[in-house]
Amino acid sequence: MNRVSKFILIVAGFALAGVALAGIVVFLSCAKKEATHKETLVARVKDRTISVNEFIRRAEYTIRPAYCRGDNYIHRKIVLNSLIAEKLMALEAGENNELTNNHEFQQYLLGRKEQAMRQWLFYEVGIRPVKLDTAEIRRLYSVAGRVYRVSFLNCPDHETAHDIYRKLTVGKISFEQMARELSAKKNVPQKEIKFDAPEPDVVHQALYEPSIKKGQLIGPLEVAPDSYVILRVDGWRSYPALTDQQQADRLKQVKDKLTERQAIARYEKFIGQLMGDKKLQFNPEIFKRLVNILGPEYFKTEKEKKEMFNKKFWNKDNEMMVRKNGLEQLGEMAGQTFFTIDGQAWTVERFMDHLQRHPLVFRRKKFPQNQFARHFRQAVADMIRDYYLTRVAYERGYDKIPEVQRYEQMWKDNLLALYHKKQYLDRHDIKGKKGMAIIKEVLDPYVAQLRQKYQDQIEINTDAFEKIKLTRIDMFAIQPNQAFPVVVPSFPQLTTHNMLDYGRKMDYPESGKDL
Repeated sequence: MNRVSKFILIVAGFALAGVALAGIVVFLSCAKKEATHKETLVARVKDRTISVNEFIRRAEYTIRPAYCRGDNYIHRKIVLNSLIAEKLMALEAGENNELTNNHEFQQYLLGRKEQAMRQWLFYEVGIRPVKLDTAEIRRLYSVAGRVYRVSFLNCPDHETAHDIYRKLTVGKISFEQMARELSAKKNVPQKEIKFDAPEPDVVHQALYEPSIKKGQLIGPLEVAPDSYVILRVDGWRSYPALTDQQQADRLKQVKDKLTERQAIARYEKFIGQLMGDKKLQFNPEIFKRLVNILGPEYFKTEKEKKEMFNKKFWNKDNEMMVRKNGLEQLGEMAGQTFFTIDGQAWTVERFMDHLQRHPLVFRRKKFPQNQFARHFRQAVADMIRDYYLTRVAYERGYDKIPEVQRYEQMWKDNLLALYHKKQYLDRHDIKGKKGMAIIKEVLDPYVAQLRQKYQDQIEINTDAFEKIKLTRIDMFAIQPNQAFPVVVPSFPQLTTHNMLDYGRKMDYPESGKDL
């Protein structure tokens, strides 16, 4: 499994069907290894640290600028210097400023931490207990080399899907005729499906069976709430794993798929037990008013969203940043009950405050405006589910996990550095200067001053650094269907310095505790 798939297990949508299945994302990279060993640090800046894993994620899970995009030694030194510069600017920003005192900012960081705690919970509840069956591994391995050609029909609801499937199976209508009736394009939608393609697991389970035959109808399969697909297997090509490396890679793919499948099933059972006796009841009048206020916010144009995001740079994950007039209406109903659950009443004020630490996640990203109420109800229910999962995570002490704390600190330092960078640039004349000129002429000299200022408090683990390898592939990693989908902060474009000519060699290159 590559670094991204180690870091995130995704149950993605049936791409051409235009839907998305709720995904569960694993917080850890090489989770099992990190859960039993201490993390290796590559740098320490006063009381801040940068682990090897963080270095790799910050370099590979977002787009690096051209001046350090390569995998050579010079570029790796620029990456490290940039991450250290970010810590230095965060230190200069301090712990008591306009940003750190902002309640919404505090809630955002808390939300980031709590999401990491839930992902750790998923590992402990779902992944750690998995025991794979050898016979099941062999069965799946035998068909994992297939690339299927399928035709498919998208169906809007359960009743329609089953009615279509019945007509197809009894021969009342051909697959082609039904496709023409359902699609304005009047053709049969088709696609290829590989074993490692990000399709819903229900599709994988149905297709990757030794008993599958050419021409077979499969379905209806529910690939998202109220979204079904019927497949027809048009054929397949088989690609045997010939070399030792190909066989090892395929075996790992199979084990990862079976692990993911079992882990999600275990976690869903855990959630069912946790939420089984809890009843969510909405206040109909307040629910309707919130739909009327928040609905238009979800359907803002991309230009409107960008304008609002630019005003709150730390929370670009949030699809629903409310306009001033909407906030005024929400303020008028702040004390009224929005819903009750488990004997607790949630007021509108409490709900809106909680949204700052857990933005709503809609199971489907695109839907008509007249369906907003239904999808809003589901998103609120999912938010409440995560609220109770977070409580379990706190009870288990996952907020004290070093990796969770480091994850929160990474985001905090990134945003503090951006805040300080803006303040610094606002005090300097950069009119007419563009990105690279600003870095070289303004930021490089300033970061050099900071390196000198903190010279005695910077340590670098050169032994660990020398062993790090980076890819040259541009990548932007996201976690679908999470409150905060962006995996790591944007790369800190603060310096082009390409030498490790400061600080001292690290004496204690490990951090955290054995878990």
